[in-house]
Amino acid sequence: MQPYQPKPAAGSPPYVIAHRGISGKAPENTVAAIRLAVETPGIDMIELDVRLSKEEEVIVLHDRTLQRTTTGNGRARTYTVEELKRFDAGSWFHPKFNAERIPTLLEVLQVVNKRRWINIEIKSDMFFREPRGLIERKVLDVVERSEYRSHVLISSFHHELLVTLRQMDTSIPLGVIYNIYRDFGKMPSKLAGQCNASVFVCAKHELTRSMLADARRHNIASYVYTLNSPKDVQKIMNLEVDGILSDNADDVVRQVKGPLVAF
Repeated sequence: MQPYQPKPAAGSPPYVIAHRGISGKAPENTVAAIRLAVETPGIDMIELDVRLSKEEEVIVLHDRTLQRTTTGNGRARTYTVEELKRFDAGSWFHPKFNAERIPTLLEVLQVVNKRRWINIEIKSDMFFREPRGLIERKVLDVVERSEYRSHVLISSFHHELLVTLRQMDTSIPLGVIYNIYRDFGKMPSKLAGQCNASVFVCAKHELTRSMLADARRHNIASYVYTLNSPKDVQKIMNLEVDGILSDNADDVVRQVKGPLVAF
């Protein structure tokens, strides 16, 4: 696959981004959901969430706690990877996924093997603040070890993490995720300018025409989440955004790319 570019080529449809893998068909952020995204023609990127384990390994998990998506209990940060691997991370979705486990970021990058771009969203635990630069450095180290540097976008709701990342690395692509309660009234160029981000990400109900106009004026790509219905997809496509995140990216890709994709 070609190196990641924040925007599709002129005249091309928006990128289709699998939100936590194909999380509408398999348990989110597991190898099963990620493999589905890799195997689906036309999907450009896979979005996943990362945080740290007890021994500071980068794991792929959305929530700070384990209860919603695994048979574990309590904060993921208090368990080693070996301990986390004992928990079933798939049965909550369907019994056939009972062999799924919480993967590490390194494992996921090895599975995908540059067949898709990866959007790594860094999570932060409001009750356990990591030392400044810790998770940022750990993520960069995994990306470098996997030789995945040219195929990733690193994003976060926590813009201070992105500022630190930019200080650590002057060129890796970054994406600022909009929080309407904190960022209301701020344009993409202002938020992205803090860390020289190339992508602005927001929810479908947060996007405004003024945001899009500002992003275009400053050559910032605009990605929107989470679009799971044909109606929502068409509405956002009409606004000419650059990327669409969906739990059902395998379905959305047909609507977005149509005959461009061979099925």
